[in-house]
Amino acid sequence: MKRTWNNRIWTGLLISLVWMGLYHSPALYAQNGDGGTQNLLHEVGASARAFGLGRAYVAMADDPSAVFWNPAGLEYAPRMAATLFHMPLIVSGASYDFLGFVYPTLQFGTVGLGLARVGVNDIVVTDEANVQLPGGVSSFDYTEIYISYAKKAFFNLTPGFTFKVQRQEFAYTNQVSSAFGLDGGLMFRPEWESGMLRGLSLGFHYQNLLKPQLKLGAVDDTLAYKLSFGLLKTIPIGFSGKLNILLDYVQGEFEGGAIHFGSEYMFRDMGVIRVGYDRNTPSFGAGVSYKFMQIDYSFGNLSSDGEFPPTHRFSVTFNLGKSREEKVLLAEEQRKQRERELVKRTREEERQRRIANHMAKGLEDFKKGLYFDAYSEFQQVMADEPFHKTAKVYFDSAKALIENQFMSRQQEAINKAVDKELAAENQKYIQLHFQQGRIHLQNKQFTDALKEFNLALERSEDDSLKAIITEAVNTTNRHLNVEVRRLVTDARKKFQEGNYSDALRILSEAYLLSPEAPELNNEIDMLTKRIKMQQYTIRGLALLELDKYQEALAVFEEALQLDPSNESIRRYYEQARMGAGINREKMDPESEHEYIKGTEHFLAGRYQEALEIWQKLAEKYPYNKKLQDAIKTVEDRLRRTNQ
Repeated sequence: MKRTWNNRIWTGLLISLVWMGLYHSPALYAQNGDGGTQNLLHEVGASARAFGLGRAYVAMADDPSAVFWNPAGLEYAPRMAATLFHMPLIVSGASYDFLGFVYPTLQFGTVGLGLARVGVNDIVVTDEANVQLPGGVSSFDYTEIYISYAKKAFFNLTPGFTFKVQRQEFAYTNQVSSAFGLDGGLMFRPEWESGMLRGLSLGFHYQNLLKPQLKLGAVDDTLAYKLSFGLLKTIPIGFSGKLNILLDYVQGEFEGGAIHFGSEYMFRDMGVIRVGYDRNTPSFGAGVSYKFMQIDYSFGNLSSDGEFPPTHRFSVTFNLGKSREEKVLLAEEQRKQRERELVKRTREEERQRRIANHMAKGLEDFKKGLYFDAYSEFQQVMADEPFHKTAKVYFDSAKALIENQFMSRQQEAINKAVDKELAAENQKYIQLHFQQGRIHLQNKQFTDALKEFNLALERSEDDSLKAIITEAVNTTNRHLNVEVRRLVTDARKKFQEGNYSDALRILSEAYLLSPEAPELNNEIDMLTKRIKMQQYTIRGLALLELDKYQEALAVFEEALQLDPSNESIRRYYEQARMGAGINREKMDPESEHEYIKGTEHFLAGRYQEALEIWQKLAEKYPYNKKLQDAIKTVEDRLRRTNQ
C-alpha cells in the first residue's frame, strides 16, 4: 500500500508541477534512479524581469536572482538589494516563491543568498482503487537554499558559484529528502573600445555542476545538468535611455538545445518595457522604479507547447544602501579627508615644533644678552602663534632693551662728536634705516632688511652702535639662509614629484633672496632643461601618434641638441627617423617569402619564432612599415601572453 501511495504522489506531482509547465523528456519519469531529471525550481527560475525577457538572463543577471541564473552576475549588482518573487502555479493551492539577497563589497567580491520554494497543498491521497484514505489530505514542500559568491578576476572576467541545499518533504508519510548541489558561472564584460563591441557582455552558466541526488521513498532522482550561454548588447538611446538585447542558448543533459531571446527598453532608470521569446512562446513584461523600490511584472505561458493558459508573475526588489559608485566616491572622499587631516596634523606638529625651537633659542639668546637674536626668535614664535603670552612678554622686553641700547649708544655718539647738530642728524638717519630694517625683517623681507641695515651701518662710526647693527645684519642673514634652505627643499620635493613648473617657481623665489648662491643657479638651470625636455617629449610623442614623422624628427633633434646623452630621446628620434623613411623601402621576393613564413608562425601561435624571423628581416629593411608593424604586433602579443 505504501508503494501505491508514493507512486500516486509522484505521478500527481510530476504531472501537475513539471509536465504541465516545462520539461518534456522521457528521462523525467525515470524511476530507477539511473536517468537525470529536472525539477520545477531548476527549470523555472526566479525574477519577473527574467520571465519578461523570455528567460534570456544569463549575461544580464545583476540582481539577487543571479544566485539562480548566473552567480557571476552578482559582482555587477550595483548595490545591496533584496528581491521577492511570486508565481502562482496552475494547480490549485500551488505556488512558487523566491527570496534573494545580494551584498556587494568594493574589494572582497559579492555574496548572494537565496531561498526558493514550491508548495502544494490539499493533495488527496488515495489507494489503488482511488478511494481517499483516512486523513488522506496532505501537502508537499520543495525548498532550495542558495549560497553564492562572485569576484572579478582578470581581463574583466568574473567567475562565480552557487552552493545549493535542497529539501523535499511529504507531510502525509513524514518523508524528508535532502541533497547538495553546485552551480558555476562566468561573466565577461570588457571595456570594448570599438563602437560595435561596446556594451557587449557574455555569460555562461553550468547548472548542477555537482548534481544533487534526491530520494523520497523508493525513488532516486539525480538532477540533470544544464549549460546556458548568453549574450547581452546594450545600446544607448538618446541621453537618458538604453536598449538591452539578450540571447541565450540552453542545452540540457537529456534535452535538445533551446533558444531564449529578450529585449528591454529602459528610460532614465525609472520605467522599462520588455518583450521576450521563451523557446517558442512569447512573453511580455514591464517594470517601474521609485526611490529604493523596483516592481517588475511579466506575463507569459509556462508551457512550451501552449497547453495551459499564461500566468502573471510579480517581483519586488528593494535597493538598500549606497551603490558601488557612491561607495567608491565616499571611500575616495574619506581617503582625501584622512589625507587632509594627516596634512593638518603634520602641519600642526611642525608648527608646535617650530614654536618650541624658536622659543628655546630665543630664551637662550636673551640670557646671553643677544637681544636682537632673541627679538627675532620671539617674533617667529608670534608669527606661528600670535597670542603666545610668554613669547609676547620676552619679545617686548627684547625690543625695549634693543631700543634702550640703541638710543644709549646713539646718545654716546652724539656726546662724543664735535659737531653735535650734525651728529644728531646722522643718528636720526641711522635710527630711521635701522627701524625700517626691523620692519622688513619682521615681514620676512630679508633683502630689503639687509639694505636698510647696511645703510645704517655705513653711517655709523661708533663701535658699540656698529655692534648692534652688525648683530641685526647677522641675524637677518641667518634667517635668510634658513628661508632659502626651506625653499630649496620644497623645490626639490616638487621636482621629485614631477611638478617642474612649481619647482622652478620656488627656486626663482630662492634665487631672488640669494642671487649669489651658485648651487641655486645650477638647480635652476637643471630644472629649466628638464622642463624643456619634458615639453619636447610630449610634443614629439603626440606627433608620432599622428604619424607626422618629419615634424616629430625635428622636435627630437632639438631635444638632442639640448641633452645629447638622453637615451630615451635618442630612441624616439630613431623611431621618428625610421617612420620618416618607412614608406620608401620594399622587400625583395625572397624576403617577402620569409615574411610570409613569419606570418604563418604568428597565426599558429608561435610568436617567438615569428618575432625572430621578422627581427632578422628588420636588420636588412629597417624602414619597411609592414615589417615594423608586424614586429610591434607580435611584441605586444608576447607581452600580454607573459602577463
